[in-house]
This record gives sequence, structure tokens and C-alpha cells, in this order.
Amino acid sequence: MKSFLSILALLLIVSTATAQEDNKSAPLRQTAEVYFLKVDGIISSGTHKYIKKAIDNAVKSDAAALVIKLNTPGGLLEATRNIVQEILASPIPIVVYVAPSASRAGSAGAFITLAANYAIMADGTSIGAAHPVSLSGSDIEGDMREKALNDTTSFMRSIAESRGRNMDEAILMVTQSKSFTASEALRAGIIDGVIHSDDALLMMLEQELSIGACVKTEIAPNIRERLGFALASPDLLVILFLLGALMFFLEFKMPGTFVFAGIGFICLILFLVGINIIPVNGIGLLLIVLGIGLLIGELFVTSFGLMALAGVASLVGGLWLLFDTDKTQGVTVSLSLLIAVVLTTVAVILLLGRLILKDHFKKPMLGMASVIGKKAEVLAWNGSMGQVRVHGEIWKAVSEENFSVGDEAEVVEADDFSLKIKR
Repeated sequence: MKSFLSILALLLIVSTATAQEDNKSAPLRQTAEVYFLKVDGIISSGTHKYIKKAIDNAVKSDAAALVIKLNTPGGLLEATRNIVQEILASPIPIVVYVAPSASRAGSAGAFITLAANYAIMADGTSIGAAHPVSLSGSDIEGDMREKALNDTTSFMRSIAESRGRNMDEAILMVTQSKSFTASEALRAGIIDGVIHSDDALLMMLEQELSIGACVKTEIAPNIRERLGFALASPDLLVILFLLGALMFFLEFKMPGTFVFAGIGFICLILFLVGINIIPVNGIGLLLIVLGIGLLIGELFVTSFGLMALAGVASLVGGLWLLFDTDKTQGVTVSLSLLIAVVLTTVAVILLLGRLILKDHFKKPMLGMASVIGKKAEVLAWNGSMGQVRVHGEIWKAVSEENFSVGDEAEVVEADDFSLKIKR
């Protein structure tokens, strides 16, 4: 019996050793699929759904990793939290790659980058400026400031702690709105590397994950997702709103075609869809409506430009406040669009003012007054009166001067269906 047990134990040891040897000699998987998706723009609920779907598809396809190429000024805090949760809970490695050069992981993007298994940046990129702001873009005051700051600081601390990053430097992006270049972020210990191309990133993953040659598979958004990303642009939403207001005004001035009204309704619908993606500040929206109303009122009420000036000020203030809410980070109307709107509005006001002044000083073109200053041909003359032709019409004429048939004269006055002429 003891001999049987000894033989059995020996066979078990031999089979285990053989299996281990077989495993060591087994080749690595020849190729490993790495999913790539691009996030370029505002972080919104649509971005969260897009990333979640990509992670699910990558897991189902047994992908080796998922790479998020990121370039964002910021976005919605709630969407950012959801994305961070998806990344931290992912069963496959997530790489956030801030690229290409001149891209940034601003504000909300900093949280997403640091949450990745591998946080990588390209040369010429930046990360940071995650400080919470008020409606006007300035620091929040009082108790709300402390609440918002503590909330975002703890959020950043938990991310840095879970990924083993430099917590102190990461928190500075929130408390002091600090920004880092790629090389500075690497030295500070908040990212894992600076890589210059997608191919170099794939080579890094091959070494880090100990896998075979990586095959890049790009994930493209569908039409619905593309529309959502486009409508998450503050500048586009402002353009849609102003264009819609212009179309409704033109329909009011030139009714009957319904073309302007149709375009206006489309712009308004797209704007309403967009503000469900990015929450707007009601005060900013009211200021924009007020500004448009004052500018239109200037066309009908003589205010010597005061209503126009108030309208421009109200419009600029509304645009500045429209998207800066405590639910977003880094989402605002670009300065270039603000300047373009102001310059266009001022140019239109000056053009209309010039036309109004020109019309005011213009000589009347209707009735008898329209012939003053015109040339007249003498058809008949006797003493101090006769007949002349002006613009193909025959008029009775008087003058202190004497004329002959065929003479040319100039009309100087028009009264009681008779013209006063002179040589």
C-alpha cells in the first residue's frame, strides 16, 4: 500500500513538472488587439457613454488594452466622475494618451488622465488647471468655495491614491489651478511617460503587458455620437442660437416664404438638444435674449445709439456667463467668438446708422420735389412763363429770365404744379 501511494505521488509530481515545462515553452500570443478611440472636445454625458461602450466592446473582443487619445479643455463634473468610475473598474488596462502636440488635458481632463492605468502625454501637451470656478469664471467665495474645493480635492486625492501617483502635485492642480507640461508632469510623478507617436505607445504596451505585437484598432463614433459631440461645443450652440434669432427676425420682416422660419426652428431645436448636454446658466441666457431685444428695438425706436450700446453690453455679458456654471469645469464661450460677435454687431449697427443718416439727408425722390435740381428743356416760352420737359414729362414753368425754345434750364423750385427755373 505504501509503495502504491509512493508511485502515485511520483506520477503526480512528474505530470505537474511536465505541465509547467509545457507552459513555459508555450509561445506568446502572436498579436494583441489594442483599441484606440479619440476624445476631442468638451467632456459630456455623451463622452461617458462613448467611453463606456468602447470599454465594453474591448472586453468582449478580448482586447489587450484600450487607449483614449484625449484633448479637452474640461467638461461636466458628473460626466467626469462617471468616466473615472468606468476606468477604475475596467477589467482591461486603460491608457489615456494626451495627444497630439498642442493638445491638453485641462480641468476635467486631468482627472480622467490620472485615473488611467497608464497616463501618457505627447511632447507639447499640457495637463492641469482643475480649480473650481464661479459663474463669472472667478474664484467661488464663502462657504460654497470651501465646499466645491474640498469636493474636487478629495476626488483628485482618491484618484492619485488609487493609481499610486504623486498626490501632493496632483492636488495642486485643484487647489492652485496648476498646469504641467508633459516633461514637468513626468518629473512630478503624475504621469507614466512621454511618448511621441501611436507606434511608440504600442511598443511600450508590448513591453509593459508582456504581449506579442500589438495591432491598432480604431473605434469611430456613429452619427448620433458625432452629433452629440458637435452639440457639446459652446461656440456652436451660441452660433445656433444667434442664427435662429436672426432667421426669426428675417421671417418677421419678410413673411410668407417660411424658409427663414424653418431654418430658425431647426437652429432652435439643435440648441435645445445641446443645452441638455451642457447645462446653461439661466441668467446668461436671459441677458442674451435681452441684448437681442434691445438691438432689434434700436431699429424701431430713436435712442441715438443708447439701446444698441446696452444691447451689445447685455449680449457680451450673457455669452460670457452662458456656460460657466458650478456643474462644469473649463466650459465657456471662446474669446475669439466673443470678439467676432461684438465686431459683427457693431459693424451692422454702423451700417444701418449710415443708411439711416443717408436716407435722412437724401433729397426726396417722390412728388414735385423730386424734380428740383433736374435739367429742363424749354418747349415754349412767352414773357416770364412757358412749358418745359423734365424726365419726359411736360410741366408749366415760370422764371424771371427770358428763354427761347430749345434752351436748357435747371429746376430750382416746385410749387402748385409749376416749376421755377433758371439758366
